[in-house]
Amino acid sequence: MSKNYVYSTLANDQSYTNWIKGGGDVPLESHSVFIKGGTGVANDRLVTPLGVMTEVTDHDIDELRKNAVFVQHEKDGFVSISLKKADTEKVASSMNLKDESAPLTDSDYASEEEAPKTARR
Repeated sequence: MSKNYVYSTLANDQSYTNWIKGGGDVPLESHSVFIKGGTGVANDRLVTPLGVMTEVTDHDIDELRKNAVFVQHEKDGFVSISLKKADTEKVASSMNLKDESAPLTDSDYASEEEAPKTARR
């Protein structure tokens, strides 16, 4: 089984879950793939990664390709699949770097007047 890598520039971790029909029309979880996030979010060392990599199996890739949310995230440039391990920041530099759940920064405001007042100002 070969190693595959999913690169993500999403601010939050994602669990992509596929469902199947169960008895009484109750959906049952078929397969779930956890993809790490955290781009633009400070961690306990105040490091904000440009992108995050998660190692996945061939079966996980097949399941991700069936998941509509993953397909949309890939289309929007927030996740990408690679068969080779690469420098995360190099891969992420060509991806969409800001999703709607990312924290706001000073560069998100056109002028100082629009920015919220903080302890620094």
